[in-house]
Amino acid sequence: MREFVLTLHLRIHDSITALRRAHAIGDDDLATSQAGEIEDLVEIAARHGIDIAGYGSLTLSV
Repeated sequence: MREFVLTLHLRIHDSITALRRAHAIGDDDLATSQAGEIEDLVEIAARHGIDIAGYGSLTLSV
């Protein structure tokens, strides 16, 4: 389970980074896609009781 949690956290981190990069370059389609990815990952974390509080409030509006 530890590897699953680590992988999930890494995917969330990478997706947030990609979302910020997409916003910075003005790629709205990519930003929307990344926001959806983050929402999916947050849902997976919730289903498995994984704490993702370290990410603060995720603002995903595009």
